[in-house]
Amino acid sequence: MGFPHPTIDIPGSWSDIEHELAGLHFRDEYAAQLLQGLQSDQSIIAGHVCATTWIFSPDANFTLLVQHKALKWSTPGGHIEQHETSRVGGLRELEEETGLTQFDVRAVIDGPAFVHITDRDGDQPHRHWNIGWLYVADMDAPLSKTEGARWFSCSDLPEGPSDLHSSIALLRPLVAR
Repeated sequence: MGFPHPTIDIPGSWSDIEHELAGLHFRDEYAAQLLQGLQSDQSIIAGHVCATTWIFSPDANFTLLVQHKALKWSTPGGHIEQHETSRVGGLRELEEETGLTQFDVRAVIDGPAFVHITDRDGDQPHRHWNIGWLYVADMDAPLSKTEGARWFSCSDLPEGPSDLHSSIALLRPLVAR
């Protein structure tokens, strides 16, 4: 399937990603399907494996989103390249889209939090299998203006992907504990 750079596509065998998913916090049908796809199961919807970085304020009242041309306001993230793990790819995308680096964020849990999907239409419809990582960051850390990164109150979220509200509701309690 490919992208402008060599991405991790499924079905396909990607043992590093499979290993990361062993530490997944929330397991559901999407996680099970992604694992099947990582074992080259041809019955799985073809797509790209992506990483998302869910960033919250330390009190879990705010989340960091970036302006995306197709998704409106979305969590930072993107395609994982073949030489990366989802954690490394997610942190790379975070820096590219917000200016925050791995030194500006603190992981809330060990391992990825959950798997969520984004279905893409167009000339070549496919699925983005998103592996979501959970972090907190200081709201005073300087943000890049490149992608329009902004903090939003979790109780007043802008228009974004269909799972934005449910994902925030799932992840906030982990930060607040």
